[in-house]
Amino acid sequence: MLTIFQYGDLYIPLTEAIMGSRGKRGYMSHEDDGKPIVGRSVEDAVDEIVSRDDAYDPDVVRATLDRVATDDVVSHDAVSEALGDASMAVSTAETRTELAGIALSDARDEAESVSDLDTVAARLDAFESRVESVENRATLLGTDLERLVERAGEDGAVFSVATGIRRLASNAEQVQRAADELKLDLESFEEWATDSETRVRELEADADAVEQSLGDLAAAIDEMAAAVERDAPESGAEPTQTGATWADVRLRHRVMALLLADVRAELADLRTWSEREGTDAEGRRADLDDSLADLDERLDVLGARLDDLDVRLADLARPEWTDRFGEQVAAFETATDGFEPPLDWAEVEATFGEHRPEPERDGSHETGDSGRR
Repeated sequence: MLTIFQYGDLYIPLTEAIMGSRGKRGYMSHEDDGKPIVGRSVEDAVDEIVSRDDAYDPDVVRATLDRVATDDVVSHDAVSEALGDASMAVSTAETRTELAGIALSDARDEAESVSDLDTVAARLDAFESRVESVENRATLLGTDLERLVERAGEDGAVFSVATGIRRLASNAEQVQRAADELKLDLESFEEWATDSETRVRELEADADAVEQSLGDLAAAIDEMAAAVERDAPESGAEPTQTGATWADVRLRHRVMALLLADVRAELADLRTWSEREGTDAEGRRADLDDSLADLDERLDVLGARLDDLDVRLADLARPEWTDRFGEQVAAFETATDGFEPPLDWAEVEATFGEHRPEPERDGSHETGDSGRR
């Protein structure tokens, strides 16, 4: 990516762009409806801007104009300096984005021999999408900066330009953070791709997440069973809330089934990966195979627990619950029938949110962070 202004000669072209544009354009903005704010104190300029539209927040206007003021006076020189700072912020964001792109290329090289495995391919595809998104956002930063420079010398556009500079600085910071986070994630992926122990350790953490979530489901079912006894028909209690909880737990049970299937699919890929790597001089292959076998057994146990919870949910269901929420539960199961590992967990969570019973949207039950992306 190309930076619009190089730091070494930043102020010369910006000054030329600003001063050279004065008097050459017929551009009009809402500022032309009032008195010019260039050469006025920040407080006077704030009063002028707010007087044109009472929707403006004086504190926000003041913070915006502070960026284009020197010694508390709004000036074109201060606009030039603020644009210089914005240009540097854009340049930094572009550089960090380039580094993220290089990190993606390095990651693809490291994983080339196993890129056909679904577990690897899905991760790389997700990173590719993230890099593309950040690159597009970085490109827009440069475009926005160029537009601001073109308008910066117009007396009637100072507040609009100042607003744009503030927004641009914020966007540049967000792009930089996103690029930095992406680069770190790609470095973590490289570690995962090059170290079998890291891969097993992360998969064990996923199994831990399944186990904890199953414990939460079991506790929720215990609470429902107690509520059913407490709200027996002869008591006259309203069963709707417990029914909504039942439907919510049914949906969460389905999510856990998807997560367990996802972990099993990755385990199968790790076995294939291990077979391709062969045995190293330290004999780590045997230890790795033992770890994978232990994980397989553990997933079998978790699968049995999941089946038991399914039976308990079916036994606990009441006709009034299934009448009211049965179609909603069935719709979620149908919507997720086509989900195959490796799963897009953002899509799973979005689908869960779309089908969740309204009474339970208070955050008391969440799908939980599976840690899988």
